Amino acid sequence: MKIVQSGFIEILAARLATTASEAERFVHAFKGLVYESLADGKSVELSGFGQWSVSHRDERIGVNPRQPSQRIKVPELNTPKFKAGEAFKEAVKLKK
Repeated sequence: MKIVQSGFIEILAARLATTASEAERFVHAFKGLVYESLADGKSVELSGFGQWSVSHRDERIGVNPRQPSQRIKVPELNTPKFKAGEAFKEAVKLKK
């Protein structure tokens, strides 16, 4: 099963006893804060839940998958990274 954003907002609104529009504002504000922080080079950590950070990949020479004999330049880029916290890992751990 998968919970999409609209479903998440409905569940959040019910748990917080608020309207769906207020819950949606919260979700958008949270996402915006994470995006802006990462764009500014800052990491975001929610204790027990996890940490978002930016990982940098240097420019490199790669192989063209359509023509393996051809080398291509792969540009440098920043990618978002998420590391789950201990409480998060424990919550999803298989119980035997």
